Amino acid sequence: MARLVADLGGNCCRLALVAQGGLSFGAAKNYRNEQFGSFRDLLTSYLAQEDAPQISEMVIAVAGPVSADVAKLTNRGWRISAQDLSAQLNGARVHVLNDLSALGHALPMLQGPDLAQVHSLGDAETHPQKLVIGIGTGFNLSPLTVTSNGAICLDSEYGHVALPLDVYQALAARLAAHLPARSGDMAGDMAAELRTEFLTEFRTVECCFSGRGFEALYAAASPDSPALPAAEIMARAQQPEISSFLDFYAQILALLARNLLKGFMPRGGLYFAGTVARSLLCSPAKEAFVAEFSRPDPQFPDIKAPVFCILDDGAALKGCAGFTFPAL
Repeated sequence: MARLVADLGGNCCRLALVAQGGLSFGAAKNYRNEQFGSFRDLLTSYLAQEDAPQISEMVIAVAGPVSADVAKLTNRGWRISAQDLSAQLNGARVHVLNDLSALGHALPMLQGPDLAQVHSLGDAETHPQKLVIGIGTGFNLSPLTVTSNGAICLDSEYGHVALPLDVYQALAARLAAHLPARSGDMAGDMAAELRTEFLTEFRTVECCFSGRGFEALYAAASPDSPALPAAEIMARAQQPEISSFLDFYAQILALLARNLLKGFMPRGGLYFAGTVARSLLCSPAKEAFVAEFSRPDPQFPDIKAPVFCILDDGAALKGCAGFTFPAL
């Protein structure tokens, strides 16, 4: 009997088998979601390729909202239900969790090359209270506490929270620097309308801190440059104008992180995940992030935390492997 672990993203899914009572798994198999009409079809294909293994448990991490053991993969319209999966797996025990929660469960198992240290504070990461922050296609976070029995992770939909005031003000200042070029001889009220339109576009955390937000903010803050996909922006990081933008983006990410530090008190560390966060914080723009993030807070000078990037692409599967089912 084995535990089946799965990491279901917006475009791809990875699955692997874990021996009962173990934490490590063999080679994961990758699937493109577009090749299947439903997750049930994808799972059926995987089980057939594995010669119909006997599954006693399944833990699946989904890149989408989860409620009462039901998740929705919004970009495909898939509904992932623990009850339905249990029936498909002949009564196996099933748990569905958000992918950020899966990363939280993985933190106790991540070591050395699994992490990149962005900002160090000695042994502060031994503090049990931590925060996982995912910046990729979208934005979300998972506050957690590490206990002797593993991690306790809380649900969140923080990407839909309004942008903090200090981040909003930084965006407004960046826009003001470009208003003459954008507005020409427009009257003051027209310039104000342009500013309002710009800031409305970035009204929530996810509107600014996500792959789409990263691209949209570059296009808006660099009006004389062509719109570029996120990967191309990072590939041109050595160009002076793009380097300046990346430093600015790292600074406003640090402003957000400072707000999260006070909001969730994760003295054990902030752990960033996702392609946008990894690309930015493993680039020279990291220095701009650290400079802003490490400024003493005038109200709470003693609230500090180390910062890491999760590098392990299999971290969510590790979290699913390490998840402890509640006692029956």
